[in-house]
Amino acid sequence: MVRAELLLVLLGASQVALQHIGTSLRYVSDECEQLKRDLDAMSINGDQLKNGIVGGQVVESACTKLRSLNVLDFRSDDGQAALCGNTCYNATAATYAAMLNYDCFQGDDEFEVANQRLYAASFQFGCQRYDSDKYCVTLIGETMDAAGGSYSLCDDVVKELECCFESYRRYMSFGTNQTVTEMNYIKNKCSSISGISTPCSCGYNTYAANISNIYVCNAGTSHTEVQIFRCGQRTGGVVLGGVLGVLLLLFG
Repeated sequence: MVRAELLLVLLGASQVALQHIGTSLRYVSDECEQLKRDLDAMSINGDQLKNGIVGGQVVESACTKLRSLNVLDFRSDDGQAALCGNTCYNATAATYAAMLNYDCFQGDDEFEVANQRLYAASFQFGCQRYDSDKYCVTLIGETMDAAGGSYSLCDDVVKELECCFESYRRYMSFGTNQTVTEMNYIKNKCSSISGISTPCSCGYNTYAANISNIYVCNAGTSHTEVQIFRCGQRTGGVVLGGVLGVLLLLFG
């Protein structure tokens, strides 16, 4: 049975809106305030800002179109490539990465904060490839579809994901402590799989950034084991779950 708190992260991450940073009891840094303004500014169509709205019609910009989507929804490789070619993707991913590095997402509700962080980090994983034109998001969806209702977690799912497993694991380090515990269990259960700790190459991820010393991809340093710190506690992994609802099957 899936834990209720994990379901909140799984089902809520794709719908989060980044309008809240900090709380009334916590000072929000100038850096975080500026980054939020930068995100808001991206949503304005530059031509319309300069020339005015023509015929009363607001034209959707590349940035507003991108932020209206869930970059981790299942798409074909071609569909994911088109999304990753959005002219606003780089600026959006970089701004969210900076917000994570400045610890801009805080609050009293652990799960809402986790959803905020996961949404921001989804732009790190969304364009991760495991081959020149093959995307991890697509592979995960195809793998779960092929696994059907009866499968071996390690042999039919984790093994098939290859380097995408570790890259997704690192993406989910931005979730809750519970997600860390769940992924730790999966990694230990499937520890006999060769290369389980090796993420996909950063050469296949144009938008990857260093966030709190974590890359979702292999940046060329030692990756035998990445230790994740959440809420001041050292842990050893994260959960294979998150905004891809199909991965709920892993915990059935």
